[in-house]
Amino acid sequence: MRRLLPPLNALRAFEAAGRLGSFTKAAEELNVSHSAISRHVRGLEDRLNVHLFQARNTGVALTDQGRAYLAEITPAFDLISQATEALSVPPAGTVTLTTENTVAQKWLIPRLAGFRARHPDIDLKLSVTSKVMDIEAHDFDMGLRYLRSEPAEGYHLIFRSCVRAYAAPGFVPIAGGKVDLRELARGPLIEDATFRLWPEWFQKAGLKDVPDLNLPHPLSAILAIQSAVAGLGAVLMDKNLCEPERLSGALVEIADVEIPFGGYFLAINSRAWRRKAVRAVCEWLLDECALADGETSV
Repeated sequence: MRRLLPPLNALRAFEAAGRLGSFTKAAEELNVSHSAISRHVRGLEDRLNVHLFQARNTGVALTDQGRAYLAEITPAFDLISQATEALSVPPAGTVTLTTENTVAQKWLIPRLAGFRARHPDIDLKLSVTSKVMDIEAHDFDMGLRYLRSEPAEGYHLIFRSCVRAYAAPGFVPIAGGKVDLRELARGPLIEDATFRLWPEWFQKAGLKDVPDLNLPHPLSAILAIQSAVAGLGAVLMDKNLCEPERLSGALVEIADVEIPFGGYFLAINSRAWRRKAVRAVCEWLLDECALADGETSV
C-alpha cells in the first residue's frame, strides 16, 4: 500500500520549528533561511488542510493539531536518525562541554586519555569557567555543573557529591589509637567555599558539644585541596574532586563520615542531543561515574 507522505523538507521544517518553538531557530538548525521554513510550513498546512502554528506577539506557537502532529513526527525522525547512525561509521566530530575548573582538573582531565582511546574520532573541547553558562544561548553542546538541589527533568546525574574530611598523612591528631576530634576541632581547618559543613561533620563524627570553630575565609576547591596537601589543615571535600590526591596518598581520609551534599549534573543542548557524538560523550561520562563508584566501594 502506497504511503501518504508529505514532502520530507516540509516535514523537517515543521518538526524543527515545532520542537524549537521558533522559525528562526529552525532555520539556523537546518541551515536555511527563515523564509524557507515559513514557505515549507505554509505548504504543509495547505497540503494537510490544517493550521499547525498560530501567530503570537512573541513569535509562533503550535496549535492543538500541530502539537498532536509533532508528537508523532519527532519520534519518527528520531527512529530514522538512529537507524541511519546504526549503519554509519563510529561517532565523530567536535563536542563542546562547559564545566568548572575543579571538576575539569580533578575528574575530567585524568580520564580524557581513556575517552580518546574509546572515541578517537571525537574532539571533546572543554570550556572552563566559574560562571554557570546557558548552554543554549552560548551554543555549548553540554554543561557539567554542581547543583545543591535536585534539578528539574532534562539533566543527567553524573555523580552525587559525597563530602568527607581529608588531611595530609601525619597531620591528624591521634589519642588512644583514635582520631582526637576535640584536638582536630582546634584547627587549623580549611574551609571550601561550597562545602561549609565542619560543624555538621564533627557532630556526625561523634564529637559532643562541638566548640566554636575558628574557620578561615573559605577558599576555592583547588586552593583548599592544595592547602591540605601542603599540611596547612584538614579539609572537607567531595571525594570525587580530590580523587588524584586520594589515589596517590597525598591526602588520607580522617574518619568514615560522609555527608551527601548535592551532585554534578549534565545538561545537554536540545539542538545537540540528536548528534551521535554528543550521545557518545554522555554515555562515556555515565560509564566513568559507574566505574568510579565501583572502585570506591571495593
